[in-house]
Amino acid sequence: MKKTIIVGIVIALLAVSAVNAASPSTFDFGVLNYYRLSDLSETDFTPYTPGLRFEGHITPWFGVGTDVLLDAPFEGSGDIYTFLMTTDLTVRATLGFFEPFFGFGPAYKLVLDGGSAALAADVAYNARAGFDFNITDVFTLGVEAKLLLEHLPLLVDGTNAFADVDWMESTFVGLGVKLKL
Repeated sequence: MKKTIIVGIVIALLAVSAVNAASPSTFDFGVLNYYRLSDLSETDFTPYTPGLRFEGHITPWFGVGTDVLLDAPFEGSGDIYTFLMTTDLTVRATLGFFEPFFGFGPAYKLVLDGGSAALAADVAYNARAGFDFNITDVFTLGVEAKLLLEHLPLLVDGTNAFADVDWMESTFVGLGVKLKL
């Protein structure tokens, strides 16, 4: 009986939220929490990757976003931090309560080692896909996956660059919480 009441309350809240959250956002500011698939497969939850996202939408279905992720902050030395900075074009389907999306763009790695900073010479590429649940007009909860491809130009050249890619290490999955404006 208690479970039935809880499920009923959750369904009622989702139904009310779906009616109230029908307007697409112009700007989103979000907090991300990713895990690499390789860490999840080993049930190692220590090296998570937190991040921030800002996204602006030119039209209800098309926008530009940027992420700054702190890659696995609890691994390695405490003086070395690796940031993954991405910029992508995002396409979304504004279906009211449920918004699937896809994004693609360049990615850059910045390593801070003590007092020095180094930007990786090679540009990587990222692709992300997922869906958001518009809980209210200003609050969104989402699930997504992000794939980081460091050798995309070699694929275009026709070489077999992806034979050595560790797909589990290159794929992030996680949750995002966004404020919509």
